Amino acid sequence: MQTNAIPRQLSGHNGAIYDSCWDNFRHEWLTASGDGVVAAWSEMEDPNGRACFQSEHAFYAVEALEAGPIAGTEAGELMLLDASGAPRKITAHDQGIFSLTPIGVNEFYCGGGDARITRWEGLSMTGEWHWNGATKIRVIRPSKAGILVGSSSGGGMIAPSLSGPLDFAKAISIEGHEGGLYDAVFLPQKAVWLTGGRDGHIRVWSTEGKALLATPAHEAAIYRIAVHGNLVYTASRDKTVKSWNVGDLSFVSKWSHMNGGAKRSVNALTIGGTNQDQLLSAGDDRMIRILPINA
Repeated sequence: MQTNAIPRQLSGHNGAIYDSCWDNFRHEWLTASGDGVVAAWSEMEDPNGRACFQSEHAFYAVEALEAGPIAGTEAGELMLLDASGAPRKITAHDQGIFSLTPIGVNEFYCGGGDARITRWEGLSMTGEWHWNGATKIRVIRPSKAGILVGSSSGGGMIAPSLSGPLDFAKAISIEGHEGGLYDAVFLPQKAVWLTGGRDGHIRVWSTEGKALLATPAHEAAIYRIAVHGNLVYTASRDKTVKSWNVGDLSFVSKWSHMNGGAKRSVNALTIGGTNQDQLLSAGDDRMIRILPINA
């Protein structure tokens, strides 16, 4: 993360930005905001975004499929494109949608505030699971070593898969975050999971759910974790983005308002660009900032 570089800044949202992703099919950034707009932004120098979806409700989650963008609102509405390319709205959950995870060309998982996970293929729901005792489903991360699910209640689980009704019964519980497990990434080269949550710690877990390391990383909640090369990036409510060595989680750098970073909570963090060499951050100050990152 080149914190001495001048970030590209994009503005246009009238509310906090809660999520972002890189659309590798159309080569553009997507952002989801509390202003009820999902916007697309060119990778090039064009400063103007365009609205993909609009709603009377805040958008909490956004992702990209081959068929087009998908997004979830605070009211549990799922928005996506139908076969003609027109926006469609489906009531997918009883409460807000906090997590969208592509798992195929046009298949994805959806996690809601009703403690349900749903699986979709286009406009059709193909599976449903309820996590008893959990609150909001904040993250769903598939990997070759299983699938990690985290909730606002602080707990998480690692299941071998999510394909049948009994998969939760086979899951391994992981407990450690105080107040919420908000994001996770799997490191295949080390065969471990990294998680971040409300307690501001990065925690490391084996594929069997054994706690291996806990690093106090931020002064407030960690909302997003991303990995690029030998670095781990974290975005936090404490208004900073930090980078860490992937090997031992030793600190590398910090991006704050003091060097061109956010002035309020950083809620969204995405690695993207055609060459996967850019880092986008966004949050409560409504500004999108894009920095070059080292290979």
